Amino acid sequence: MSSDPLGDVPSAGAERPSPPGSELSLATLVRARGTALLEALERHRPGSGDHAAGTASFAFALAAELGYERDRAEAIRETARLHDVGLVYVPAPVLAKPAAELAAGDRALLAASLGKGAGLARGAGVPEEACAWLAASGERFDGRGPGGLAGERIPREARLIRAACACDAALSGPMPAGGAAGARERAIDELRRAAGAELDPDVTAALVALLGRIVT
Repeated sequence: MSSDPLGDVPSAGAERPSPPGSELSLATLVRARGTALLEALERHRPGSGDHAAGTASFAFALAAELGYERDRAEAIRETARLHDVGLVYVPAPVLAKPAAELAAGDRALLAASLGKGAGLARGAGVPEEACAWLAASGERFDGRGPGGLAGERIPREARLIRAACACDAALSGPMPAGGAAGARERAIDELRRAAGAELDPDVTAALVALLGRIVT
């Protein structure tokens, strides 16, 4: 991979200005300006689009479950789709390693990718509010994340995106003997174990309730 994996991504200054009097929604802006970042990630890590789409879907459903209005839920969905774009700066051999084989340096690269992803989104013209959610989406509820933020100091939207990511990852593992129902129960168990430590317990409870209804 080159030292500048996003060299062909237009900067915010290259965006065509909106017609006078028009107002684009936050979701529309995030989607339009994040597309090139997702394409760059897919080139670097083929198949990443599946996880991005799954995380986005769970983020939208969870936002609705938590009472967000549709426009806000759509903005959360589109931001969630970008949560892994900083991985373009993580070498492919590191991304290919199983979690159990990651060295301390590998884990540091992965942790730093979240902040870098927010920076990439900012440079591409993604609105600052969404960039702030991306930057905080790697924080742990217990404060042991890269930035040391804990609990309510983490934007709720970021806590929601992290939970959606964890949910999609749990469901995407090897299919157990119990099929889809077994995968659902495995995901629920993993989410409950992470509640209060990695994940916001209230957000996790809402996601667990949602899983019981939308995953068959």
